[in-house]
Amino acid sequence: MEGDGPWLSFTGKVATGKGEAVGFTSAPWARAAFVDLVGIDPFPGTLNLIVMGGDDQAAWARLRASGGRLMAPPDPAWCAGRLFTVLLADRVEGAIIVPEVADYAGDQVEIIAAVNLRATLGVGDGDPVLVSGPAA
Repeated sequence: MEGDGPWLSFTGKVATGKGEAVGFTSAPWARAAFVDLVGIDPFPGTLNLIVMGGDDQAAWARLRASGGRLMAPPDPAWCAGRLFTVLLADRVEGAIIVPEVADYAGDQVEIIAAVNLRATLGVGDGDPVLVSGPAA
């Protein structure tokens, strides 16, 4: 994984999403962007986390403020996003995708990976997951 440090970490609790990410992560343009920008051919869908308050929320805010990589759609009417390379539970590489929409919840984190993250990490709704990423 890129970046030699410094690193920051936060914990989020697994939550069920709206089920819309499967179509997005499977779209040819999105898959190509994920591979090009973060080297991940994603398993369909995302792992959704809700970041709790305090230090975890502050660390997530610092990671978001680092800018990430712009994921621009081929049609400007579609939603762009920012990608942040992360490590989950100190063992699985992934990337956070943050849609560039005004009403996107500040405590929500959506993560892609090449594997089914729930199965690989052995987690379900309410379980904590440690997320680590480079601090800019």
